[in-house]
Amino acid sequence: MFRKNHFLKVIFSLIAFFCISFQSLVVKATDIVATDDVVNGASVFVFRESRKKPQERAGGGVSLGGSRVRSYREKLNAQIAENRRRKAAAAKARAAAVAKARAKQRIAKLKLSNTLAAAAERDMEAGDIASATTNYRNSLKANPKNAEALSGLSEALTATGLRTASENYDEAAIALFDEAVKLNPKNEIAFSKLGEIHDAKGRNALAITNYEKALAIDPALSSLYVPIALAYAEAGNALKADIYLTKAEAAGADGSDARFARGVLLQKQNKYQESLVIFDQIVAAEPQNGAANYQRAVIFDKLGQTDKAIDAYKKTTQIDPSFAPAWFELGVIYYNSGDYNKAAVAYQEAVKAEYGNAKAHANLASAYRQLERYPEANAEYKIAAQTIKNDADLYSEWGFCLGKTNEWDKATVRLEEARGMSTSAVEDTNVGWAYYNAAQADKNEEEAKIKLEKGKASLQRAVQKDPNLDAAYLNLGSTQNSLGEHDAAVASLNQAVKLHDDWTVALNQLGLAYRGKNDLPTALSNFNRVVYLDGNNIAGLFNLGSAQYASGDKKGAKKTQDRLRRVSPDLANQLGNVIAGRVVDFGIQKLRERIRIPGIPF
Repeated sequence: MFRKNHFLKVIFSLIAFFCISFQSLVVKATDIVATDDVVNGASVFVFRESRKKPQERAGGGVSLGGSRVRSYREKLNAQIAENRRRKAAAAKARAAAVAKARAKQRIAKLKLSNTLAAAAERDMEAGDIASATTNYRNSLKANPKNAEALSGLSEALTATGLRTASENYDEAAIALFDEAVKLNPKNEIAFSKLGEIHDAKGRNALAITNYEKALAIDPALSSLYVPIALAYAEAGNALKADIYLTKAEAAGADGSDARFARGVLLQKQNKYQESLVIFDQIVAAEPQNGAANYQRAVIFDKLGQTDKAIDAYKKTTQIDPSFAPAWFELGVIYYNSGDYNKAAVAYQEAVKAEYGNAKAHANLASAYRQLERYPEANAEYKIAAQTIKNDADLYSEWGFCLGKTNEWDKATVRLEEARGMSTSAVEDTNVGWAYYNAAQADKNEEEAKIKLEKGKASLQRAVQKDPNLDAAYLNLGSTQNSLGEHDAAVASLNQAVKLHDDWTVALNQLGLAYRGKNDLPTALSNFNRVVYLDGNNIAGLFNLGSAQYASGDKKGAKKTQDRLRRVSPDLANQLGNVIAGRVVDFGIQKLRERIRIPGIPF
């Protein structure tokens, strides 16, 4: 076994280190990236699709945005306040009758319940919502059917929910409003606010359900017509959207808001030019209307007018720097055009404005990956994964980036998770890749061997699932070489070369397999092939020179060293050490230190 033969292990570790291919990689359906390591040369990671797979647009949200949202909220809150005043007046009108009924109560528990409810009502009048809530709850403990306490606690929870939701639609308010409507199914205020929060978070179905419940209780809440129309438009239900929009117009909704909703509806119906006319009119009248500028950008984007779309998205962010959807769409455009620096900046602004947007974090991670900012990519993948639980691409890319930061055990875990979501040969190949590299980083020989065996098993499954996956055969051959199974490695690597003609990564590794078999002529043939295909391939030149020296061709080895010196003086010096017989000391030192020598970055 290779790992148990100390002398071979030392020699092979130095030579194999240089078995890497620094060729440019063409993006294709299953994009391959080579990874170099200190002990056994090359392995490759396979992206499930292209490593430059285009990112998807968010689709264009339909929020009124900025000042329009504030205007809408003011109108709705005014209507809500009026409803609350009406309810308070009605409660006051029946206060005498309620008090009389309470005074007649003789059953102790019921009397206690009434007393506590009365105390809670006084707390509510004084604005002490916390005390009122406590007293209402205690009242219901004494008498769960106390109608005044049920209604009062519903009102108290609604008041607390309104404060909690605030301007940012804090989702902590949902539990408060949910309890409020369970206590009082006629609480239209709680239903309307539930609709607002779900609407702000993009949950159209829940927003519509709660808005419509509020309207069913109080049809006078006309301020809900426009947001319901927008929610239906975004959901693709043009008929329902038109019905509510017509109601909004009949109820005298603000002209700008109604026109905005009509423009959104036309855009969702793919009537882009008609929609653009409306938004152009709104922007002409209100240049600082960020939401209208954003909708113009969305339309330009859909029409393929990218430069105009960028200008309109930028204008939106200038008007409202916290307009997260505009930053997100800018990130998508820049990423898909290959400008990863600008994409990263845009996504940074998107997550700053909307930290809970998991997709923005995932896209930012991909931008960092393209920029080779792997530690930052790992941090963003981790945030995204808290919400995105079943995306094999995300976990696969995260595993790749963890490998790039030499966190191989963590990379293995993430790639195993990706394999749990998709059982294709690609996932098995990448799990094998991670185990292979984790083994090279492990200083414990027995643990390293266990990892190599796990990697081999995964890679054997990969070639069984897809006999045409060249990367699986390459990684399998590399793993077999590291285990000292050189005959098996030759078979695997020959298959890789058969599937992928003139693949210098595989030819280098195949040459090393033949070196392991002490078949120097065939090893030389493979290394010569690498150098013929790529005269500047430093791995091929080094391997060729060392093999020439081993075969007794010292003159040829020195000529190869001269060629290597033109492209990599440092490696040429190391080849000189091989030729001078100083390789053993160097190999022992590097093997013991387990130093991962950086290769030329891809």
